[in-house]
This record gives sequence, structure tokens and C-alpha cells, in this order.
Amino acid sequence: MRYAAFTKWAIASMMVLLFVSASAFAGGNQITQSISMSGEGGHVSQNAANAAVVYGDNNYVNQEVSQNAQGEYITQSAANAAVVVGNGNTVGQGVYQDAAGNYISQSGANAIAVVGDDNYACQDVTQRAYGNEIYQTGWNTGTITGDGNTLCQRTLARAWTKPTERTDPVQTMSNFAQIRGSHNIVGQDILGYAIVGSGNGPIDQSGSNVVETDDMNWNVFGQGISFVGESGPGSEIMQSAKNEVWVG
Repeated sequence: MRYAAFTKWAIASMMVLLFVSASAFAGGNQITQSISMSGEGGHVSQNAANAAVVYGDNNYVNQEVSQNAQGEYITQSAANAAVVVGNGNTVGQGVYQDAAGNYISQSGANAIAVVGDDNYACQDVTQRAYGNEIYQTGWNTGTITGDGNTLCQRTLARAWTKPTERTDPVQTMSNFAQIRGSHNIVGQDILGYAIVGSGNGPIDQSGSNVVETDDMNWNVFGQGISFVGESGPGSEIMQSAKNEVWVG
């Protein structure tokens, strides 16, 4: 997998900060973190990150990054990270990126670690791009230790190119979940759309859903991947996908 350097750095840095210096919260709190960016120009670079640590029961946490850009050269990077320790918590993480230009690079990531019972977490990365050279990378990762938890993960990428250009959009998406406990529910979905004009440009789409668990003890896992690629009659379309559940 090819991940943007900023995204890998952001996740690693936030995880260190979360365990070392982040504030702790008691039960029953509502935490909302939102970042919105809009840029128009020649070279547009947008970087954003949210991080939170929650201790206690019945907390609500929502993290969201929204980025919109128009320009000749566009790079968008966004990440959310959360650690939740307690029961009955609800966590939502979302990265939403829109771009229109010539060269476009989009990278979005969500990471969560949950320790406790009866928690609900949902992770979403949505990317849309219209341009010539388009590179989209989205990934979610979640770790759950406990019983009766629900985790949903979705990555969605849409790429449109100008009708007559010979372009090569690349979409790379993944969902990963590690489960320790029983009566947990995990749903993973990947959706990729790449619509190229008549210039016979190649399309590269890849995705993976992976669940790791020590024991299939009354857990429910659902995985789905859907790719659509359309280009000219002389084009090359490369699509690769895998769903995996590892037990033991």
C-alpha cells in the first residue's frame, strides 16, 4: 500500500500524543472536533488532523475533516485518531475531500482503539476528484478489545478525468480491524469509481478488507468491495481486491 508521508506521520505522532499528554474525560461528555478547509489557487496544499482520548462511559465523540480545493496542483491530507476506554461510548470519524484541478493527490485516514463493552464506532473516508493526474488513498484501522462492540468502516473514492486527456487515476483503499472479545460486529465496505474519457488512459484500483481475531466467539463480520472503471477502447484497467478474516 502507498500512503502519503504526512498521513503516516500524523497518525504516529497523534498516537504518541494521545498516550502521553492528551486530556482525559469522565463519562457522559460530548466531544466534537471539526476542521473545514477551502482553497482556490495555483498550488493548494491542505493538511489537517484531529486527536482525542476518552475515559469513562456513555461519551459521544465526533471527529471530522472537510477539505475542498480548486487549482493546478492540489495535495490534501487528513487524519483522525481516537482512543476510547470505557463502556457505551459512540465515536464517529470522517474524512471528506473534494478537489478539481490538474494534478490531485488525496490521502485520508482514520484510526481508533476501543477498550470496553457495548461501544459503537464508525469510520468513513470519502474522496472525490476531477482532473488529469489523480491519486487517491484512503484507509481505516480499528482495534477493539471487549464484548458487544460495533465497528463500521467505509472508504469511497470517485475520480473523473477530462474527456480527451490520457490520464491514469490510481485508487488505493483499505480497512483493517483487530478484534479481541465476543459478540462484536464489524462491517467493512470499499467503493471505487474511476471514469476516464476517450484518451485510453489506464486505471489502477486496489482495495483490501482485513479482520483479525483470536477466536470466532459469536462475532459477526461483513466485508464488501465494489469497483467501477471506465475508459477508452484501447485502455488498460487494473483492479485488485481482497477480503480476509484471520482467526487465531
